[in-house]
Amino acid sequence: MYRSVLILSVLFAAISAGTLLVPIPVGWQFLILVLLFAGLFGGHSFRNRHRWPELWRIWLFSTLVSIFQVLPDWFLSAVLGVLVFPEDGLFKFGNVSGYMAGLWAIPFFFILLASRFYQSSYSSTQWLTHGTEFKAALVAASVAILIFGFSEATLWTLGSWYARDVMMIGHIAVYVLIPEFLLGFFLYQYFHESQNRGGWIQLYNAIKVSILYTGSLALSYLFLEKVA
Repeated sequence: MYRSVLILSVLFAAISAGTLLVPIPVGWQFLILVLLFAGLFGGHSFRNRHRWPELWRIWLFSTLVSIFQVLPDWFLSAVLGVLVFPEDGLFKFGNVSGYMAGLWAIPFFFILLASRFYQSSYSSTQWLTHGTEFKAALVAASVAILIFGFSEATLWTLGSWYARDVMMIGHIAVYVLIPEFLLGFFLYQYFHESQNRGGWIQLYNAIKVSILYTGSLALSYLFLEKVA
């Protein structure tokens, strides 16, 4: 499973790099990347859903949560006014560029995959005795902060989105760091809770991840930007 994902990742990275060099509006560039990821990884996961059912569940849950991640971005941009999505040639959900509804699925997929890889190093009997589920959630949180921190530090150069009027370390908004760590933790916890459950439960848990993340952002902004 991991070998096939690695091959697809190299292919996705190569095509993505080429796409970002095409002289089209940045919104369309990111939309192409989102659709490319869905086609490559979603298609591969679906075709192999009987062979590697968990790979399909990872992709599906990542995509569901990504759709609802428009809400925290909308809150940050429209209510707090600390996140800006410049005009990029693409449709918007309120203040949020349309591609964001699918863009979050990319890091989410790899965050959950990293947690699953960690879990695979333990036998099923060791999971209970070593608290592996909690440790796997911490792995997800750690990978999340690395991915999201790198994204915050670099993607502004593409003209996609940027933070304003908040404490910064370089181009990274300080108040988002703890919520993004928690986002990885929530993502894994509710993915694990959704295993072998019906579609409505998965949808409900996906919404909960975004709501908890939004609340974490609001509290972090309050204490770090208004109280501190």
